[in-house]
Amino acid sequence: MAEEKRLKKGQEAFKIYEDVFDRSTLLTLYNLMSQGAVDEVHGIISKGKEANVFHGQDQNGKEVAIKIYRVATTGFKTKWSYLTFDPRYRNVAKNPRKVISMWAQREFSNLKSLHGKIRTPEPIAVNNNVMVMEFLGKDGLPFPLLKDEGPLDPEEDFKTVMDACKAMYKEGLIHADLSEYNILVYDNLYFIDFAQATVREDPRAEEFLKRDIENVHKYFSRFCTIPDTEELLQEVVT
Repeated sequence: MAEEKRLKKGQEAFKIYEDVFDRSTLLTLYNLMSQGAVDEVHGIISKGKEANVFHGQDQNGKEVAIKIYRVATTGFKTKWSYLTFDPRYRNVAKNPRKVISMWAQREFSNLKSLHGKIRTPEPIAVNNNVMVMEFLGKDGLPFPLLKDEGPLDPEEDFKTVMDACKAMYKEGLIHADLSEYNILVYDNLYFIDFAQATVREDPRAEEFLKRDIENVHKYFSRFCTIPDTEELLQEVVT
């Protein structure tokens, strides 16, 4: 099969990805190839408990990031719980594969809503447990995380993050896992990892927003003087 050859040549190459590339995932990748969203899958650029992100190219040679969510994960019940509190997905079946598929769809939908309003990767395509998005990096290397690189300008970067929180809230969304671990640094700050982002109607929205603000405060207070968390919270919601 031509698509399989393009995915990676040789049996040895597949061994690199055997922990996430099960038969279903491979078929999903082939489907994305037929759409032109993916033409090649290269090395892994981020490995996490719930998903791995691979560097790749689309049919035009443009760099893309391919996020593959693990279906066999012990956290699927937690994801199911998160989804049922989100009015957009409350009817999702308690089935691991369907939950993970909906989790990928949720991140894609959240990115669609936020891209252009804050700096995020542009979502390109989603199918089952695989999401393709803009690659935030250069020459195959992703931009570094804020936790590793540190702020370019602490006060200005703090303002950028708070402005992003306000923009998300205005759009009706809360990141729900915002920290220096999911902000990339290059010429500016870029925000990633939106699968857990939820709507303001979620009964736990206030709790999630408060936690996001506390994370931001904890990190940036190491570098500059900033208002307390309660004041920052009020800035976002008013």
